[in-house]
Amino acid sequence: MPIFGGSSDSEEERTMHQQTKLFNRQRSIHSIFGGGKVADILLWREPKIAATLVIGVSLLWFLLEVVEYNFITLVCHASMTSMLLFFIWSTASDFLNWERPIIPEVVLDESSFKELATSFHDMFNQILSKLLDLACGRDPPLFFLTTISLYILSVIGTCINFMNLLFIGFVSMQTLPVMYEMYEDDVDRVASMLMREMRKLYRRVDSNVLSKIPRGTVKSKKYA
Repeated sequence: MPIFGGSSDSEEERTMHQQTKLFNRQRSIHSIFGGGKVADILLWREPKIAATLVIGVSLLWFLLEVVEYNFITLVCHASMTSMLLFFIWSTASDFLNWERPIIPEVVLDESSFKELATSFHDMFNQILSKLLDLACGRDPPLFFLTTISLYILSVIGTCINFMNLLFIGFVSMQTLPVMYEMYEDDVDRVASMLMREMRKLYRRVDSNVLSKIPRGTVKSKKYA
């Protein structure tokens, strides 16, 4: 008898045309990312801010990895250059009747940091909860698929350094969600087909291999 109960082939055929959302989610991608400004940036609903972030992070990666700038040296040189430009601008404005540079009192809004931290906190809790559900054996095919994916990610991590991994992660975070939102139906259809095939494969392994592993009888404890 198979170890894990699963739907029969007839049930599988009946659900063949039923399309489920990726990871069985019930909410939209925008609401999963918090539904605020951070979600708008990740899904490119604020294209100027999103493009500025991508260009800025790409430039930072280029200077650190390709030009091989030291991070502290880069920060110091950027600060020196900015201060020099503001000094020249402020000095020249007195002689050329230019408008003096306006420096805002608050450069970065505190609420933006709180919203960003809240969004990542919610995402981390959802991922952790999903991993715990998989570890408890509630979805064995997805458990094996996640284990294989984590192993592949660990192999990739040994081939590239941490800075490149962060850059790839940032680019993926800025591109994959918006691409998924654009082609959501197609991705969900392909993902549903893959999950059905994974469950069929697991049932075969369960019935042909795992169910034939001999198991000893469990003896009940005797109490005095």
